[in-house]
Amino acid sequence: MASAPSAADVLTRLIAFDTVSRNSNLKLIAFAAELLEGLGARVRLTHDDAGAKANLFATLGPERDGGFVLSGHSDVVPVDGQSWSSDPFTAQLRDARIYGRGTADMKGFIASTLALAPEFAALDLKRPLHFAFSFDEEVGCVGVRKLIADLKSAGIKPALAIIGEPTSMRVVAAHKAGAVIETIARGREGHSSEPAQGASAVMMAGEFIAALAGLGNELMSDRDEHFEPPYTTVQANMMGGGTAVNVLAGEARVLWEYRALPDRETSAIMARAETQAAAIAARYRQGAPQAGFATKIHAAYPGLVRDPHSAAVQLACAISGSNELHAVSYGTEAGLFQAAGIPAVVCGPGSIAQAHKADEYLALDQLDACAGFLRRVAQRAAQ
Repeated sequence: MASAPSAADVLTRLIAFDTVSRNSNLKLIAFAAELLEGLGARVRLTHDDAGAKANLFATLGPERDGGFVLSGHSDVVPVDGQSWSSDPFTAQLRDARIYGRGTADMKGFIASTLALAPEFAALDLKRPLHFAFSFDEEVGCVGVRKLIADLKSAGIKPALAIIGEPTSMRVVAAHKAGAVIETIARGREGHSSEPAQGASAVMMAGEFIAALAGLGNELMSDRDEHFEPPYTTVQANMMGGGTAVNVLAGEARVLWEYRALPDRETSAIMARAETQAAAIAARYRQGAPQAGFATKIHAAYPGLVRDPHSAAVQLACAISGSNELHAVSYGTEAGLFQAAGIPAVVCGPGSIAQAHKADEYLALDQLDACAGFLRRVAQRAAQ
């Protein structure tokens, strides 16, 4: 009988699937579905509207409420403009590390679950073990929303979810909420020698960015020392507009974000930003009655609220042997599971410091640590 592939072997296969969020993930999902169905798992797929992407939800063990979800996203960020030492979609083993796009974020965790699936299937599971692999996490936790809605529609009620984002196998019990927002400033073109006869949208956008900075400074007074930084942040990270240096810009675009403490009311951030925008626009209407701003939220996700007593946190602590709870400022799908009534915790192999970078890697000892953790999760499901 052929031996089961190692986590490193499976990770090599997963890296070869170019699942950058703009691409389809169907080949990766088909690979995982075939492996799990071959072990007797019950598999459910939910697709995006175009049918080009899919979530996978597969279950080993009894058909009953409860059980543990092992959750990861299948998409990765682009490699455009990055200087890699090797092909990012061909795994490279160097210095006890596996290099490739998605190794840390977060195909290493998915590979670990799939490599151990034959062991899990051989156990006499008393509670279900669920595998949840989503699409489009990197562009706003898009796919997992359909997956969670499907579980609700089907009456599937897991007891908890472990999201395997890279935490160096530390137990992360809280993360910030976040959103990606676009604000468009609209002025009126004219000759730059007569600014009062029009309105430069670039100048309006500049004032708006300054207002965002002021808002961010105000929010620093509301602190939660579990996080680093311990307050809500507001950042403008991209902008563009204008056609020539001597022409008042008719339009300018600002892309900005907030990363908010998880139990705060994020609508207040948006309301403050829009109030500031309205005040700026009013100052430009003498030369451009139509001057104004339009704001659109492109993506948003809830935070994971710290709950030391949640079933997910308590299980992760018991299995890891540590009661130290961590908080992170990046977002995950954990907050969406929690919001759906499924206690969630974040714990997975690799470091977030390697994510999204050229020459992303995952240390082999992190795969080993993850395997030990997952085996103990499965043992709990067999009790």
